Amino acid sequence: MARQLIIATELSEQHQLKHFVQFRWGLLGFATIALSAGWLLHYPVSSWPLLGLLLLTHICTNLLPYWLAASKMPLKVIYLLCCTLDILLLTCLLTLSGGVSNGLVAMLLLPVAVAAVMLPGRSCYFIALLAIAGYSMLLQVGDLHIPDIDTLLTQTAEQAAHASHTGHGMHAQHNSDGFSQHMQQMWWAFTISALLISWFISAQAELNRVKSRKISELQQQQIRNEQILALATFAANAAHDLASPIQTIQLLADEMDTTEPAVQELKQQLQRCQQIVQQLRSDAGSLREENSTAPLCQQIEQAVTRWLNSRPEICLGIQRNLHAEDFSLADSQGFTAALLNILDNAADASLANNSNQLELQLSLDSSGLSLQVRDFGEGLSDSRLAELGKLPQQSEQGLGIGQFLANMSIERLSGSVRRQNAGNGTLTLITMPRPHTEPGA
Repeated sequence: MARQLIIATELSEQHQLKHFVQFRWGLLGFATIALSAGWLLHYPVSSWPLLGLLLLTHICTNLLPYWLAASKMPLKVIYLLCCTLDILLLTCLLTLSGGVSNGLVAMLLLPVAVAAVMLPGRSCYFIALLAIAGYSMLLQVGDLHIPDIDTLLTQTAEQAAHASHTGHGMHAQHNSDGFSQHMQQMWWAFTISALLISWFISAQAELNRVKSRKISELQQQQIRNEQILALATFAANAAHDLASPIQTIQLLADEMDTTEPAVQELKQQLQRCQQIVQQLRSDAGSLREENSTAPLCQQIEQAVTRWLNSRPEICLGIQRNLHAEDFSLADSQGFTAALLNILDNAADASLANNSNQLELQLSLDSSGLSLQVRDFGEGLSDSRLAELGKLPQQSEQGLGIGQFLANMSIERLSGSVRRQNAGNGTLTLITMPRPHTEPGA
């Protein structure tokens, strides 16, 4: 399941990168068409060769995303770098083709919108501020490449000098002030637009990312529930199928010579098998009844006592640190069943290392319940610890399916399970927070 989720994430990232590159090709294609139309219509620019070189450079930058992604660079860094290059190169292209008088100056907002979708808050605001800086530079240098504005300003100055004695000087000054005010309004409009786009689109994109993450978590939970249901079905079928063979073997054992030690051991093991099957039936029957509202620690004590009766070869040391009031869970039985599963696996690990020792520490405080189960086995490798309980895996030590079910049962109740090596053996840490609304409250 984890491998499938990793593959799905990688495919999603590749799909996002593909769309980003396609967008940039569209932007570059539009810039190429605009430049070609300006050349055919003899649009006044500073240098056509320089414009062509800048456009070629911009086109070459669209080869970077795939190359950088192949070098394992994070996609967020790639998006930030490409959007920064887009702003810089578009600013240079507009500077050489009319500045703010060029109607395509609004193209500076496109990288801002893309950054708001692809990048987190700070990065997208950086792109917005970069676009505002580019637009500010265009306002400063753009009028140097607009002959009409130069002529207008010259004529306005001449009219102000020669017509001051006729009463027209104030009118000329008003035209000059009106043009300057218009430029300032354009700058404010662009600035507000860039910041609003960054804020709104970034907020919506973050909302979509949160929803996607929650949907992914729900899908993972559904997969785990389906696996648990399948394993529970197999266990129920196995218990049902084992009942008759165990009874048959019990009858045959009763007819054998009971003085033989091997026969006595056989009868003890058969009796234990019958107790396990009977306990499974009892637990399954209790599921049809209402959940018990008995305190959790009390149920744990009772369950551990029953478990010790079924594992007389284990010497369990229990340490209690109870400093708060006990509480109940909606499914205390499920929690105790998961704990007994963990105890079984810990006991098997200790016995496999020629030790019958096991330690259980139970702590209760205002935040909730915490349990520490320590075995005295051989311990586990770091890779094994990372995988244990995440997937249903079988192993010779009995650590696999049972641990997976235990993890899922506890996590379903908002608890957590962690495992770590503790010198000689493994330490399992179980935490269960108090419910916000206790059952029956």
